[in-house]
Amino acid sequence: MIGSGTPPKALVPPRFLRLCGRVVFRPWFDAVAVRVVTRGYFPASRGWAAAWAADGDLERFRQEAGTGLPDAAAHRAVAKIAKSSNAYEAEAANWEAVLFGPPSPSLDRLMAAERARNQAAFRFMRGRSAFLPWLKRLGPVRWTITSPEAVEARHGNRLATPEAAYPPPMQPKIDTSQAVIGNGRRIYWLRFPSPVLGDTAWAKVVEPEAVDNPPTLIFLHGIGVELEMWPPTADPLDALVKHGVRIVRPTAPWHAQRMLTGFYGGEPIMARGPDGLLTCFQAWVAETAVLTGWARNAGSANVAVGGYSLGALTSQLVASTGRIWPENLRADALFLVTTTGRALGIVDGSLARGIGLAAELGRTDWTRAELERWLPLLEPQGPPVMSPRRIVMILGEADDLTPFADGFALAHQWNVPPENLFLRRQGHFSAALGLLSNPAPIERLIALFRL
Repeated sequence: MIGSGTPPKALVPPRFLRLCGRVVFRPWFDAVAVRVVTRGYFPASRGWAAAWAADGDLERFRQEAGTGLPDAAAHRAVAKIAKSSNAYEAEAANWEAVLFGPPSPSLDRLMAAERARNQAAFRFMRGRSAFLPWLKRLGPVRWTITSPEAVEARHGNRLATPEAAYPPPMQPKIDTSQAVIGNGRRIYWLRFPSPVLGDTAWAKVVEPEAVDNPPTLIFLHGIGVELEMWPPTADPLDALVKHGVRIVRPTAPWHAQRMLTGFYGGEPIMARGPDGLLTCFQAWVAETAVLTGWARNAGSANVAVGGYSLGALTSQLVASTGRIWPENLRADALFLVTTTGRALGIVDGSLARGIGLAAELGRTDWTRAELERWLPLLEPQGPPVMSPRRIVMILGEADDLTPFADGFALAHQWNVPPENLFLRRQGHFSAALGLLSNPAPIERLIALFRL
């Protein structure tokens, strides 16, 4: 719920998260978090996605899940998720009709539509809990690894000319929802056809109500992060809005409203192997360029692009490939939270090990040499379009998911100045969550917007 009325109750109180920043968000937290994600959240999500695809059909669920669950438990879970998915789809359709419809609904109706959509999404997503007793029977990923030959057919022409692998997209028609205004903010959504995937790309916009033509940060989330589908929680980027900055939060391919039936949010990026990451980058880089052009047209003289984890990897490609784009599509600043300059380091990282990625690649003719062929499409090629003075980077020294050494090497390669490079005695998750208790990198970005 958003608006001038009572603000929504956060899923996790900000005071608790700030305390965690001082006490909990340390390297030991990351080791636990990786195990929870790969052995808990992903397997539960796999069962949930199979039940979603089954749409009440128990036999279809067994085919999708690829494993056996007790009949009674499976029947209850499938029925529950079919009900919650149908309810969510109905509320999402109503939300879209209200917010993107004629400009007549009252503020109360807009707020009610968003509240109902968010609550239905939460009920749908938390259906994962039905599979917690059966985690050991469910794998973390439904593997559908694309063969090297198929990847060659899909992306080979891009690999032949990597400097032109991310061409500037045509600016599609962007629909803007009605705004919910209150608490000093204007909140609305954008939708447009993805230049690469052809589905509907989405972005949520939060901007200061009383600032004309504010600067913009386009911030890209990490894999499996779906803020639109869960109740609100503490957000370190809120400080930017309070200082007059517009925040645009795009939804990544195959996440949230863009999930593929039968796969949980972000799963296809892992499940397809190299093709998943190649296609995700191809689509999200183009969509970010579209949003940069939109921000310019919306009056932003200053546009920053950034992200966390998968979003940071995408943002650095936006920064390096933007050299061949028109000036209005190029970002002015870059804000990277836990990134790496070496894509193969991710294959060796803790999350990839936890889901067994290397073993699956080995079963499908993907050799190390074959993986290395595609690095020009996965890693920044050459310097970024913006000055090093306008790059802010946060790295966790204990990060073994997007390994720290490779992120630090990228910072050195791009000549990021010391005052813009924030090194934390933390890991991948804790470095990002630590922004809640130590927002110095965000304060530095605010200062750059004022230069």
